[in-house]
This record gives sequence, structure tokens and C-alpha cells, in this order.
Amino acid sequence: MDNNIRTVIVLGSSGTVGSLTGGIIAQEGIKVYFLSRTLEHAKTGLQKAIAQARSEVISRNIICGDYDHLLEKAMQEADWVIEAVSENLPIKRQMHEKIEKYLQSQTIVSSTTSSLPLDALVQSRTENFRKNFLSTHFYNPPGKMLACEIAATDRTDPHLFDFMKNFLKHKLHRETIPVKNVAGFAGNRIAFLLFSKITELASEYGAEMTDYLIGPYTGRLMPPLATLDLIGLDIHKAIIKNLRDNTNDEMHDKFVLPDYISKMIEKGLLGNKTKAGFYKKLEGRRIYYLDPETCDYIPAIQPHIAFVEKAKHFIHLGMYRQAFDTIKTAEGKEAEIVMDILCTYISYAYCRIGEVTEQKLRINGIDKVMSAGYHWACPSLILNLLGGKKEVADLLKQKGLKVPKQLNDTKEPFLQILNSGKYFVAR
Repeated sequence: MDNNIRTVIVLGSSGTVGSLTGGIIAQEGIKVYFLSRTLEHAKTGLQKAIAQARSEVISRNIICGDYDHLLEKAMQEADWVIEAVSENLPIKRQMHEKIEKYLQSQTIVSSTTSSLPLDALVQSRTENFRKNFLSTHFYNPPGKMLACEIAATDRTDPHLFDFMKNFLKHKLHRETIPVKNVAGFAGNRIAFLLFSKITELASEYGAEMTDYLIGPYTGRLMPPLATLDLIGLDIHKAIIKNLRDNTNDEMHDKFVLPDYISKMIEKGLLGNKTKAGFYKKLEGRRIYYLDPETCDYIPAIQPHIAFVEKAKHFIHLGMYRQAFDTIKTAEGKEAEIVMDILCTYISYAYCRIGEVTEQKLRINGIDKVMSAGYHWACPSLILNLLGGKKEVADLLKQKGLKVPKQLNDTKEPFLQILNSGKYFVAR
């Protein structure tokens, strides 16, 4: 390996992750082949990449084509092949089989999988393929979300892993987080447990009320159901299935998909890409919300709950501790729901230290991926705002949640509050 990447292939370039990741690479002056099932699909991906960069300059570095006519030629030039096809094990395996036919001895192959275990992806591949294979999980959209989780199998060449880690960080300007080869890695493992709980809450309280209760004031740039609209409900379903099939922890049975989401998918209500998911704009700019019971859209009711509005007021003033004190001391079912989500976040994240990231990183690796991958306030910050490890341990016991032993190892980053404003939005 000459420590340089001059040509990259993106397979599945019509999809959001493939096209936008390819665009980021092309912006660095690297030649990128956009390949899809058809030339037209590849060109669709090019337009997405141009829209993300708001510039047509990157098109000078992108060549569009289809698998049948351009894959063999492109593979002769490629230093790095990015597989970004659907989050489906058989489809990914079929694509890896295509790659292997033309694979050069030094060509790097990575998958953008966000939930599948890597060992399952390379089960039938040759030793040459395996030693050059790893995962590069770019967060969506990569123009705004800088996190990239990188993971290897036990067959991956360690020198290749180190090279890619440095390339992603220094050339592509990613917040690169080494994670373990487990389903969902770190970010999706934690986030989709919360998404599961939140989608269940929506079936009882409705989409608008749920996003209001667990909205930006609790430490996330975007409300959770709006985030799922961005991700896509079909992708959400695939990730939940993969996590349920490939995990076995204390919360394994909490990876669930409510029936109404399956009905949404059947009706083509997939989120932003179909212009209808939990949210839909009707009559100009007026926003309507999904009614999970009927899968129809209803006008906004604009909920107003005293403790939420008081907490939002404190957030607006930059008084984050006071905001979280307001949530902790509030009474009623709604306040209990918010505290359940916050406590689950802390408990599950700290319990995964050593499983999804190296033990020596403590909470730092998980903190990085949640903040740079989701724009969520990281678990250690929420721990801090809720009063620190001793008080949080008591809260977790009250909620019947596991108190992670890793809490005792955490350093309470009081200065972190000074830089936390971007995660808390008073709206």
C-alpha cells in the first residue's frame, strides 16, 4: 500500500449514503466512479451529491455508470471500493461476490453497513478479500454529520485499518471512531434502542406529542421521529430487525417495530424521501402529523405542557442545569416519560462500554459518535446535567434500569457544558 487513494468506486451510488459519501470524497479532488444498476440511477446519485455540495465542481471528479458495463474497468483502477447497497445481507453478499471477481491484491473494500455484523458479510469470501475488508459507517448526511465508525474483522490487515483511520480523519475530515465488530456498532446500537421506545410511545401519545416531549430541549438537534423521517422508515425497519437478530443483551427484547410502522411502509409513507412519514406538509407549508392509529394525517394541536415550556425557557437562557432540574422535579406521566428516555439513554450507553467500543476509551468513544453522528448531547453530558453519577445511579434504580459499573469510572466533565449549546434547542 503506498498510503494514497487516487480512485474510489461507490457501489449503490443512487442511494443517499452512497451518493453523499461519494460527493464528499470527490470534493477532495479524488476520482470517483458512481456505479448503480443503471446509468440513470448513477446520475441520480450525482445530482444528490451536487445538491449536498451546492456546487457542480465535484462532477468533474465523478464518472457515472452501471455494474454491467463499467465495474470491471473501474476495478482495475480502484484503490478503494465502497459498498453502499441496501441494508440487506443477501444483497450485500451478492455485491461482494461481484467485487471479488475483479479485486486487485491491494484494493481496499469497505461496507457502509450500519447494523449488520461484518463476519456475516465476508463469510464466503477469499482470504485476499477478507484482509482488505473493513467497515466505514458514514453518518447521514455526511455533509453535516462528521462521524464515521470504523470496524475490522479478525482477518482485516491491521496496517490497512490504521491507514484508513488516518485517511478518514485527515483527508476526509471525519470524526473517526474505532468500534468493535458488533451489530449496530456504537451509534445505531444505542440510538435505535431509544427509537424503539419512542415509536412505541407514539402509538399511545401520537407523533406530535411524542416529538414535543422528547424534543430538542432534551439534548438533540432534531426531534426523534423527525430523525426517523430523515433516515427512512424502511431503513429503520431493517436496522431494528438486524439488531434484534444479532444482539443478546439486557435490552434485547426492546428492539421492536410497532405494527403501525409496518402499515406506514406498506402505504409508502417512508419519510422525507416520499415526502410523507411522521410529518407531511399539506396546504402549502402547513405541517400535518401522522395518527398512528389510522395512519392518516391530522392537523397540529401544538401541545403546551408547563414543565416542558419552563425547561425550554431555561435552555433559551443557556441555563442547562436548571432546565434538567425542572424535568427531574416535574410530576405527572409526561415528565415520567421524559425521565425514562433520559435514564435509558445513560444506562444503555454506559453498559455498552467494552462491548461496542474498547474498554480503555471509557465513555469517550460513545460520546463522540452520539454527538458527531446524531447531534445528540452525549451520555456523559446528560449524566452531568442530571446531577452526576451518584444521583443518576439512584435514578436508574428507581426506574428499574441497570446501574452500569462503568459509571464509577466516569469523569464528570463540568467544562463540557460550556460547549453544549448546539445540542439543546429551545423550540
